[in-house]
Amino acid sequence: MAQETVSSAPHAGAPPVVSGPVPVGAVRDLDRGQLGDARGGVWGWLMQRVTAVVLIVGLGTHLVATHILNIGDLSYDNIATRLAGVFFIVIDVGLLAAAIFHGLNGLRMVLLDYFWNARRQRLVFTWLLWAFGTAFFIFGLWALWPWIT
Repeated sequence: MAQETVSSAPHAGAPPVVSGPVPVGAVRDLDRGQLGDARGGVWGWLMQRVTAVVLIVGLGTHLVATHILNIGDLSYDNIATRLAGVFFIVIDVGLLAAAIFHGLNGLRMVLLDYFWNARRQRLVFTWLLWAFGTAFFIFGLWALWPWIT
């Protein structure tokens, strides 16, 4: 069987460069943190997919309720009547939260791919993007507040 050779990494923090075939049944000794920290982490990846599904279902529900069921009757009073129900408030607040998280997490992934290293990742995601996301969410709730109360 051929043995795999591992050369030194080109820079600190990069995974080792592997050349040659890996023997059947061989388990490579990887740093366990690489899987979760690479390109933004597993939770960011998972939540990007979850919010995508929430956006597709929520936007579908929103479009059907707004543009198909209310053809020719799209007015302030009609929207106020629709938003008086708890179901549509939950849909709209869920859409707001999912859209903000999905957009800002996508922006974070682009920044991590092209500009930032792992140390700056935590700073940018934890403080700057969460601050923007919280501000946008509060502004969106403020717009929905007359129907929530």
